[in-house]
Amino acid sequence: MKRIAASLLFVLACKTSASYASGSGTTAPDGQGKPPQQVPAGDAGATSGTTPGGGGSGAATPAPVACVPALGDQATSLFAGRVVVKLPKGVEMVEQNPFVAVAASPQSTTSCGAVVSYVSVGFFQYPGSTSITAVRDHLLELRGIPPETIVWADEGTRGRNYTAEYTAPADEKTGAPETRGWLVLRDAPNDKYLYYAMYEADPAAFVGLRPLFQDSGRRLLVKPKALQAGDVVETKPDTSKPVTPPKSKVKAKTK
Repeated sequence: MKRIAASLLFVLACKTSASYASGSGTTAPDGQGKPPQQVPAGDAGATSGTTPGGGGSGAATPAPVACVPALGDQATSLFAGRVVVKLPKGVEMVEQNPFVAVAASPQSTTSCGAVVSYVSVGFFQYPGSTSITAVRDHLLELRGIPPETIVWADEGTRGRNYTAEYTAPADEKTGAPETRGWLVLRDAPNDKYLYYAMYEADPAAFVGLRPLFQDSGRRLLVKPKALQAGDVVETKPDTSKPVTPPKSKVKAKTK
């Protein structure tokens, strides 16, 4: 029994000595208490308050913060101020005509390096009593995507307001790659037009960009109809000529 106890004490002493030699950053005990817990080699440096290879405490290195794509600092005004929208940072728009604007670059890099492949903002006259989904399909068809090939998800509808995610498969005829996008349709009170914003990205990039596209779509603002015309500035009266007051007609009193 004495030999077994002596052997156990020897093994524990060897383990304790090895734990200090491993550079775990602990201080050798004074012969009392349990041996310190060993830290796996892959986790060295992850323990707060210790420094590799020596005694003493030190501040733990903070984990890197994940980059989150952001919207631009300033809103973009389109169509003479008729539409105002906050776009993903790095995306700049060009008006193709008085009704449609698209991203100036087919590959716009956001603040975190993710690539936005397509952005379009515009408006068109609402086609009578057509359903909002039929209008949606026609808009994507004009985009060059056959509506019957699109898979829709996360749809939300309120009157003539509509939001949804869409996935378009790769097109062998045109060479277009698989695309995922976010569509926003919005009307305005007492207005015959429907306004839209369309955002697209590669399927792998879309996962991280989706919240950004949704946030941008929520910030699609339409100027009220009463303010859509150009600002009218009244001309100042000409003070160079004297103003003759109008003559008042006074009827003579009869007795």
